[in-house]
Amino acid sequence: MSRIMIYGATGYTARLATDHAQALALPLILAGRTRATLSRLAASLDDAPYRVFDLDDHCTVVSALQEADTKVLLNCAGPFASTAAPLIAACIEAGGVHYLDISAELATYQLAADRSDDAAAAGVMLLPGCGGSVAMLGCLAGHVLRRIESPTRIDIALRVAGPMSRGSVVSAAQGSMAGAAALQRRVGELVPWQKETGEEASSGQFDFDNGEGVGSCFPVTLPDLFAIWKSTGVDNIRTYVCIAASGDAGFPEENNDNNMLPEGPSAEEREASPYHAAVVATGPDGSLGRAVLHTVNGYTFTAMASVEAARRVLEGEFITGLQTPAMLFGNEFVETIPGSRLVDLHVGGTLS
Repeated sequence: MSRIMIYGATGYTARLATDHAQALALPLILAGRTRATLSRLAASLDDAPYRVFDLDDHCTVVSALQEADTKVLLNCAGPFASTAAPLIAACIEAGGVHYLDISAELATYQLAADRSDDAAAAGVMLLPGCGGSVAMLGCLAGHVLRRIESPTRIDIALRVAGPMSRGSVVSAAQGSMAGAAALQRRVGELVPWQKETGEEASSGQFDFDNGEGVGSCFPVTLPDLFAIWKSTGVDNIRTYVCIAASGDAGFPEENNDNNMLPEGPSAEEREASPYHAAVVATGPDGSLGRAVLHTVNGYTFTAMASVEAARRVLEGEFITGLQTPAMLFGNEFVETIPGSRLVDLHVGGTLS
């Protein structure tokens, strides 16, 4: 029986995904590096099957995938700068094992692009960011572009709310530069806001259609600079984040006290902290298309979206090589997640 392997299964978001997958009765096998925590998790899930292996030995990883009859590997183990490369290589070597992850680190998307041809030759799909902002923002960007012909620029923002998990702090610190250090895509190239463009990094003004009016968001390097470019072909893209005024959310920064952070938000905190996203697409005549996404908390969304993606791939919905959720499943994919809704706003005006 072909299975979905969740690697890093004992992590905060992975456990949410595992619970969701089990509720759907999907054929799962858990995997990770630490036997004690993995065996406890497996026991709590009606003695689910599991495999213990680290990523230092390529042959061991390949064997673990093959022996477990893995068809889909969902990598939930961050930092992905450390885990994506060996797991992608193992999926390609094993042949026919599709690689999915929930990474928010730009570098892992560039890695997947470098391995795309190798994956396609092996009959393997690479789908980084099958949950989280890449699924949210990619679908939102594709949705608004149906109303703008030959767009020249996309400005897109994610409004986050609620506490961050410990893993998110570590993972995001790997590549999500903010403010003046942030990257943008300009004429097809990833460049810093200031160094090569002569532009000061400035806040973006977005209406999230949540009753709070227009808010300021700060520039940040998100993997959507790659994924949206890949799925839309638009050569000028800027990504922003807005932190909700209430709650304990904050832009994550790695520090020496990460072990003191809570593992992740409680169910009640997630329920009280929905996410929103807003996009502005600029046409060649200066006209603007605007749309927003209202959705559940990012951790809840990531768990549900990544499992839904894995389920579809397991059932044969895949294209070999590098893909994005919007490219593979269409812009409506985001609305298959309960609590998610795309809303069109007006077309016209100018972007300040």
